[in-house]
Amino acid sequence: MFSEATYQAAIAVADTIETHFAHHLATARMRGVTELTPEPKAKAIESIIDATFWASLQREEGHSPNISLALLPPDLAGDPLIFERRLSLTPYNLTKLAPAVKRPGVHLGVWYDDDHLYVWGTTTVLPRVCLVLEVIEPGLLVIKHRRIDGFGNL
Repeated sequence: MFSEATYQAAIAVADTIETHFAHHLATARMRGVTELTPEPKAKAIESIIDATFWASLQREEGHSPNISLALLPPDLAGDPLIFERRLSLTPYNLTKLAPAVKRPGVHLGVWYDDDHLYVWGTTTVLPRVCLVLEVIEPGLLVIKHRRIDGFGNL
């Protein structure tokens, strides 16, 4: 089961973001675009925002985490680095992983099964219209996606 969000903004925006991605993915499919990510569910969006927001307020090795998460299954990530074991998507795990994935263009891969979000590894390759959640500074998150011709913020 997806965790219940405690960050109210995550709850408030999840349905809108789900609709946004559904629209862009439908438009891309109508244009014959391939290599698309599956449509993200509102509950998954809510949970990923919640965990990432709380992680952004933590400190690891004296620094606030600047981290980028991509919501996609590992099989759509090109040539990913897959962890031996999946990690639950928790603020604690995100805070601990942040220093290892601080480089530009490196994303933690997040996906779900049976309504459970997990971090499966890292990737530098994203399919089109893939939801990316980036921590810019503590408490400041940006949701964006890879457009057909580049990136765009929501």
